[in-house]
Amino acid sequence: MLRKFRDNRFKKALSRRKEIVSRVVVNKSFEESRTFLLLFDSTTEEKYNEFTRILSSLQVNNKKVHAIGFHGLPKQPEWCANSIHVSFIGKNDMNSSNIPSDAIVDEYISEPYDVLVDLTYCMNPVFHWITALSAARLKIGAPSRQNQHFFDITIDVENGKTQEDIIKLAIEFQNMFQKRTI
Repeated sequence: MLRKFRDNRFKKALSRRKEIVSRVVVNKSFEESRTFLLLFDSTTEEKYNEFTRILSSLQVNNKKVHAIGFHGLPKQPEWCANSIHVSFIGKNDMNSSNIPSDAIVDEYISEPYDVLVDLTYCMNPVFHWITALSAARLKIGAPSRQNQHFFDITIDVENGKTQEDIIKLAIEFQNMFQKRTI
């Protein structure tokens, strides 16, 4: 009962905010895309290390990458290293309805990144919030049925695929659909 109430509050708040969001969908190839927003899983040190490899490979390709990781703990774990372009969200960074604090997500939501890639299978309502309200020009992810409408390109992957597998598929699909109406 409490969970349903919390979910309804989240959905109503998201609907109200979505009404004022406007964005332009532009599908560029990976080579043409310059700015990326990555949503990643940092619940374990292994998953965080996997993300750092993805971050490094994008930076080697001269991409400007910003990222938000979800660890789900009250306190940030020692393996999560904050930087100018990487932030983390935990239990204390959202209210009881799973709505993230504005201080953390507003700068990411308002920036019109070329590409937003959710590497997490939409694992948390916080990422639903960010994805739905983001001004990113292209949104790519591997969603569940109830939130697939948040994305311009959805990737159907089996559970157990790594974040590295998802970014490879995202780049492949981005290049496949470049300059086509989505």
